[in-house]
Amino acid sequence: MELVGQGREADVYALDGARVLRRFRDGRPAAGEARLLRWLAAQGYPVPAVHAAEGADLVMERLDGPLLSEALRSRPWRARAYGEMLGRLHRELHVLSAPDWLQRITGDEGTARVLHLDLHPENVVLTSRGPYVIDWTNARAGRPEIDPAMTFVILRGLVLPPHERLMLRVLLRAMSRTCGSDRRAGMPAATARRLADPHLTPAEAGRVRRLRVPGT
Repeated sequence: MELVGQGREADVYALDGARVLRRFRDGRPAAGEARLLRWLAAQGYPVPAVHAAEGADLVMERLDGPLLSEALRSRPWRARAYGEMLGRLHRELHVLSAPDWLQRITGDEGTARVLHLDLHPENVVLTSRGPYVIDWTNARAGRPEIDPAMTFVILRGLVLPPHERLMLRVLLRAMSRTCGSDRRAGMPAATARRLADPHLTPAEAGRVRRLRVPGT
């Protein structure tokens, strides 16, 4: 199998022109994510179709088109438009009441909507049918404002050169205006969740801690 993608927790292989296999390195079962993807597709949300799930393996539709992150790097002048796209994906997701079987964020109370919790440009594919959202490993039920706050914390926590930081600031401002919830209200939960991520580097953790200071 051809390796076509790698994340912090999983590898993605091409099976053929229409299917990919994503395999968790730690062997965790993929059945829960497959169930959520099928449920989201039934609600009309843009996610890849699931073909099969067995053990740590998830076989899905192979999407055509670049990642949003690739498009952003090649066309940085479209950062605001791409941010509005991210905001719309958040807004359309958060109208969906979470199914009873979706795990809730620990300690969170209030409106239970479906949250992706990793919805950033590396997890959006710009297909010929429009943007599709991938990698639902971290999805939980919770308050809508936590989700765009997680996007903000993840992207602002990256260690990047100045011109890329400026590009992401433009994108995040546009996302915050169009996501349909108050991103600032979700910041305490988002920063705590991000700092608990074992994959976070010390430099990234330092940047995330600074985001807890008002005005950053």
